[in-house]
Amino acid sequence: MKKIFLPLLIVLMTISCSSDDDNTVTPDVIVPVTETPDEPEESVAGLIRITEVDATNDLVVVTNLGDSTLELGSYFLCLGPGTYAAISGLTSDNTAVAPNGSITLSYDVNEAQDGLAVFATSEFSSSDPDILLDYVQWGATNQSRVDQAVAAGRWDSATSFAAGVSLYTFDGTSSDVGSTFWSGQDPFVAVRVLNVDAEGDLVTLTNFGNTSVDVGPYWLCLGPGTYVNVANVATGSTVLGANATITLPYNVNPATGGLGVFSTNTFSSSDPTILLDYVQWGAANQARANQAVTAGRWDSAGNFVAQADEYSFTGGAQDVGVTFW
Repeated sequence: MKKIFLPLLIVLMTISCSSDDDNTVTPDVIVPVTETPDEPEESVAGLIRITEVDATNDLVVVTNLGDSTLELGSYFLCLGPGTYAAISGLTSDNTAVAPNGSITLSYDVNEAQDGLAVFATSEFSSSDPDILLDYVQWGATNQSRVDQAVAAGRWDSATSFAAGVSLYTFDGTSSDVGSTFWSGQDPFVAVRVLNVDAEGDLVTLTNFGNTSVDVGPYWLCLGPGTYVNVANVATGSTVLGANATITLPYNVNPATGGLGVFSTNTFSSSDPTILLDYVQWGAANQARANQAVTAGRWDSAGNFVAQADEYSFTGGAQDVGVTFW
C-alpha cells in the first residue's frame, strides 16, 4: 500500500509546485507611513497670567488665557519665603475659571515694591515653568523669586520691573513676559447708580473706575430709616471689576424718591468718600438731596428727573446731576 501511494504523492507535489511557479505572486508592497507628530500642547504655564495688581487696595487679578476651563483653587500666590496663600483661600468666588475669564483675589502686597509669583504647587523654590506659572515685580529690581522667574522664562530680567504706581496692568498675550507688557497708574474707584427700575424695584450699580472694588460693605439709602446693605441683598459676588455692574433688589417709590449710595452706614455724612452717588426723581428736595449737593454728588436740590417707570444714567465717572439722567 505504501509503495502505491508514494509515487502518487510525488506527482501531486510536482503539480502543486509547478502551478505556483506559473502564477507569479506579487508580494505586498509595504509603504512606509510618516506619522505627523502631535502638536505639543500648550502647558498650563502659558495659560495662567497675572493681569492686574492693585497694590493700593491689595487686589490681584489672575486670568485664564487658555482655551479650556482651569481649576485654580490649588494654585498659590507667593511674595517670597513664608509669604504665600492658596488661591482657594483668597476668594469666595468659584475658582474654576473659564477661557478668558478672570478671578479677583484679596492679597496683601507692598504698595512701594514687591515681586509676585503664581505657583501650580507649593514647590516655591522651583524654576520649572510648569510650576512657576507667572511673575511680576514692581517698584524696584531684584525682588524675591525674580531669579527663579527669569530661569523659568516667566520674567525678562531681575533688573526690570513694572513702571508706574499703585495699579499695575498686564496688556500682553499668553506668550508675553516681562516689564515691557506692564504699565502702572493711579487706581481709582467710581461707583455710580446706573439704573433705577422703579416699577421692578431694582437698582443697578456700576464701577466706572479702573480697578476692582468690593461693594458688599456699601449701602443704598432712600432716607432716614430706609436703607439696605449691599451684601445682604446681592446674589453672588459683590466685587466689581472695571466697568462691571451689579443689580440689587430694593423697594423704591416710582412716583418720587431720592437714592444715595454710601460707602459706610454714616448716612448723615456729606463726605464725598462716603456719600458716593445720588439721584432724585419725581420731585425736588428729596431726602439726602442737600447732603448730596454738598458732597458734589448732585447739582441742585431743586433739580430732579421727571417721573417715569425707569431711570437711567447716561454720563461718565465725573458727571453728576439731572443733565445726565
